[in-house]
Amino acid sequence: MTTSTRTRFVTGRQFNIRRPAPTAAQPAVRFLLPVLLVAVGCLVGSTSQQSHIDAWGIIGALPWPYYVILAGLTLSFFAELRRDDANAVALSLHVVGLVILLYGAPALFEAEPRFPTAWLHAGFTDQILDNHASRPTVDARFNWPGFFGAAAAVSGAAGLKSPVALLRWAPVFMTLLYLPPIYVIGKHLTRSTTATWLGIWLFLPVNWVGQDYFAPQTLGFILYITALAIIVAFFRQGRQLPLPSRLRDLRDWAHFDGDGDVSAGPRTRLALVGVLVLLTLAIAVSHQLSPIALVIASALLVLVGRFRLLTFPLVAGILVLGWISVGTTPYWIGHLDQIFGGVGHVGSVVGGVHKRIGGSTEHLTVVRLRVLFTAFVWMVMALSAVLLALRSRLPLTLVVLAVAPFALLVEPYGDEGPLRIFLLSSPFACLIIAQMFVTLPRRRVTDAVLLVATLALMPTYLLLRYGNEWFEQVTAPEARAMDVLHRIAPIG
Repeated sequence: MTTSTRTRFVTGRQFNIRRPAPTAAQPAVRFLLPVLLVAVGCLVGSTSQQSHIDAWGIIGALPWPYYVILAGLTLSFFAELRRDDANAVALSLHVVGLVILLYGAPALFEAEPRFPTAWLHAGFTDQILDNHASRPTVDARFNWPGFFGAAAAVSGAAGLKSPVALLRWAPVFMTLLYLPPIYVIGKHLTRSTTATWLGIWLFLPVNWVGQDYFAPQTLGFILYITALAIIVAFFRQGRQLPLPSRLRDLRDWAHFDGDGDVSAGPRTRLALVGVLVLLTLAIAVSHQLSPIALVIASALLVLVGRFRLLTFPLVAGILVLGWISVGTTPYWIGHLDQIFGGVGHVGSVVGGVHKRIGGSTEHLTVVRLRVLFTAFVWMVMALSAVLLALRSRLPLTLVVLAVAPFALLVEPYGDEGPLRIFLLSSPFACLIIAQMFVTLPRRRVTDAVLLVATLALMPTYLLLRYGNEWFEQVTAPEARAMDVLHRIAPIG
């Protein structure tokens, strides 16, 4: 048998591993297997019945082969990831398939696009499509019309009379847009392709908060993560903020921080600065919380010496405040106490979580599991950061990006504030956890723990994410009743 020899470095020791050379059929199997699994999974999911959704959400409505498919896709992904010649295209097919099966599960069998708020946002977009203007005095969200204007432009360009056709698969499409900038961030900061793919795989079932539907915060997160990817790839090294000696020594101690900046000429970097400014403007006119998160994250990166555009946080802050001062005038006139009255009251923001802990026994269980799961992810992230620090591999930039959203606790944002904080923090938390696992000595026990934990995340996600599907679904009779109402309601 023809053999090939590969060299692998494990914990500083060199091993020569002789493995059979791959046959011509192996690459085709690696590409076709995830596609086949996802196709069968979609077929199996489409046989579910919407009437079977109960107080536990869709987890009982999906047939058991659906979970077998998720397990098979996970096993196939890890088998590909462990290969010395792991193929990026094959890994991408697995990731795209997981997004379809997790984020598109309700779309496979529910008669109408889910989530009433998504329909409301479609109505806001219809207003712009029909009248070519937002109505800031009608609803506060019209004061941040960026998303609705963009959705109207996409709908009009596609020849759609309404964006309702986009609602069903919006979570899948939006989540896929998250992943390229997360990959760029992970690849640069972990210096490991394996850790990057593993972090993305973990992020998908960890991100249970459901902020990926047809909504302004979804666009805000995409723009936020894209801006951070540009900062991480091009502007981390060079002139930094002068600090007192002790803080400078602490900053220099965390020397491991991934790869260096991507080489680019002055004109390219100037153009990228312009892109960052445009992204900040787009976020500022699209969502209330996301631009504040960008200002905080960039300011902390400057402080720890990982962002050389020292004045960018100031410029971004001016742009955000400028839009709030001018563009949202119809909202903040008469609502100043609502905007600023709760600033600094961290207890009231955290206490908003308790408002969600109510309802039936099943709902109470799901909500409590969400709180416990969120705390568990942050705890594992902290433990991973400590272990990496003990091995002199603390990913300082990742830690800052994961911790920065917690500063939003001082800003009142209703009972959804903690959910947005977890959304903004979770991709970096997953990359930190993935890097920790990759740096551990390779043992069967470690691999088994990681695999079992990842397999358990799949049904956990379906329970936590869709545990409210009993009242977040939209039924066919409800949609027909709404159509009738629109036909008979007088204009205006």
